[in-house]
Amino acid sequence: MDLPGRVYDFGRFRLDTSEQVLFCTDEPVHLTLKAFAVLRVLVENAEHVVEKDELMRQVWHDAVVEDDNLTHAVCELRRVLGESRERPEYIQTVHRRGYRFVAKVNTQDFDRSLHAKKPSGSQTSEQKIPPADDSTERGRAHHLYMRGRHYWRKYTIEGLSTGIRYFRQAIKADPDYAPAYVGFGDCYYRLANIQLHPGKAMVKAKAAALKALSINALKTDDTLAEAHALLGLIRMFYDRDWPAAESEFKRAVELAPSSALVHKRYGWALGMMAHFDEAIRETERALDLEPRSGDLRTGLGIILHLAHRYDEAIAQAQMALDAEPEFFPARVLLGISHLQQGRVAVAVKELEKAASLADIPWTLGYLGYAYGVSGRRRQALKVLGQLKQQSERAYSSSYPFALVHNGLGHKEEALQFLEKTFEDRNEMLGFVKTSPEFDNLRSDRRFGALLNLDPSS
Repeated sequence: MDLPGRVYDFGRFRLDTSEQVLFCTDEPVHLTLKAFAVLRVLVENAEHVVEKDELMRQVWHDAVVEDDNLTHAVCELRRVLGESRERPEYIQTVHRRGYRFVAKVNTQDFDRSLHAKKPSGSQTSEQKIPPADDSTERGRAHHLYMRGRHYWRKYTIEGLSTGIRYFRQAIKADPDYAPAYVGFGDCYYRLANIQLHPGKAMVKAKAAALKALSINALKTDDTLAEAHALLGLIRMFYDRDWPAAESEFKRAVELAPSSALVHKRYGWALGMMAHFDEAIRETERALDLEPRSGDLRTGLGIILHLAHRYDEAIAQAQMALDAEPEFFPARVLLGISHLQQGRVAVAVKELEKAASLADIPWTLGYLGYAYGVSGRRRQALKVLGQLKQQSERAYSSSYPFALVHNGLGHKEEALQFLEKTFEDRNEMLGFVKTSPEFDNLRSDRRFGALLNLDPSS
């Protein structure tokens, strides 16, 4: 039986103790488990001093740790909350005693079946997030949507599958809640890169985006910029219609110029087309809006990698990992950028770490490529075997197979798998256009013929 949980709202933030997630204006924020535990104790005792010894006891239990552990956790919290010790908005240091949470906190109790219980406190008009325990269909749908977004962001098969379940529940709770359809479509879009054939996944993603827009049209509220941005990605990679895609992206930016996700997706599409200057500008606009996002840092780094600007790509990957140490795409980026600069040992270590965090095809593909180009033939062939096993259980993009074969010097096989990558019509085809991992094939006329299949070429 699921136990009750509790949600705390303060300023732009929401602390969900049931899912152990901190949200900032609807987006999950990465925290280490200990930092989350410290924040939870402080928030639960808001406006009261919590002694250092008591914090240590509750967070570290009976473990023998130094005061520095608590100090580091509080520093992490202040960084995430955007404050300093000298000007605290949330956590006040009480000299020689401990800490006090000074922001106003609104508390809601709820259970995992989402039945409302004893709401306390009230929300101000400045808070944009509806109460998590709202007994209306819209309130329940929003809460389920937020959970779905948390799992979508993980970019793993398990996370995306869990996200889809939450978005389905949100749609069931309120069939007219348009954001849930966008989240549902976003999950299927990502699954097209790692587990489901685009012929199935992209169709579902496209239908969900169009459904969200149709709901908005009925309400005469055409502000779902994220639906337009998702449709832009689908128009580009699945429909292969760049003019239509660009129109969707521009509409999204027009509707929501302050949406980091919208600028990120437009920048991503521009980067895949090798319009690097424009792509970097769009992604930097997104970072201006969300400067602590590891996902955005990684996206910018990938564009820089495709532009062969490896030092800058490495810097972005390192900043992403500072914010989110277990965000595996940043580790992949760090590894392949080091590899292009000849730092093989560092590269392989990072790629092995990435593969241990997420056993998905394209992560393995880059690791196999690194093994191949560094002369570790046996390990590269082992990765090919793993990819083959994965493809027998579920769909796998041909792109990682092309990577490993190219790393091993299997030119013919690499070209065959690249051709299949274009036939698949998923996002991975965008990497082929300028990816340095395939620079050795660019003089081959067959590679040029493959690029001619891309309408953006």
